[in-house]
Amino acid sequence: MKTLKFLTALFITAVLTACTLDADRPTNVQYLDKTDAAWQQHLKKIEKIQQYRAKGQIGYISPTERFSSRFEWQYQNSQSYTLKLYSLISKSTLLIEMQPQGMTISDNNGNRQSARNAKLLLQEMIGMDIPLEHLAYWLKGQPAVNSDYKVGINHLLGTFNYPLEGSTWTADYLTYHVENSMPENILLKNQNTAQTLKIRVDEWVF
Repeated sequence: MKTLKFLTALFITAVLTACTLDADRPTNVQYLDKTDAAWQQHLKKIEKIQQYRAKGQIGYISPTERFSSRFEWQYQNSQSYTLKLYSLISKSTLLIEMQPQGMTISDNNGNRQSARNAKLLLQEMIGMDIPLEHLAYWLKGQPAVNSDYKVGINHLLGTFNYPLEGSTWTADYLTYHVENSMPENILLKNQNTAQTLKIRVDEWVF
């Protein structure tokens, strides 16, 4: 495991392109009531999207890790999804695969590690503490039932607070794609663990 972690860290720090992250959450934002008819119609639409693909760029900052990468996300269900991280200037790739038997992380050099506990594997191999099972919903702008969320004046999800395992995640949906009303730029933060995740989705398929 230590060998793969070393190679993974080398991949992240030396190969992936750098990215400047604006970690400040937007202020003085106006919101609509959750009962807004247009929002409720949109919410029903995205709740029906069960399987989808998204491509773009992801930037991650924590006290111990910092990287930026292109990504491809394919989601089937909570036990079947993949996240591919790669650079446009090299052939290096990192593939995170979730299957019913657990998670596998591999790279293009043949290094591979699997475990049933996905959370621990992500922390051990990459240093990331991102709840990928929740990211599946956050990415498409669908708030959890028990989250404290607000609707933007564009009638789409504006922001939310979500308590998870003793800490709180916040999300700010900065821009949306005009053609399909799906998120374009998202800022995710966890104040408790000092993690920031900035996502730009360039392409949606659903």
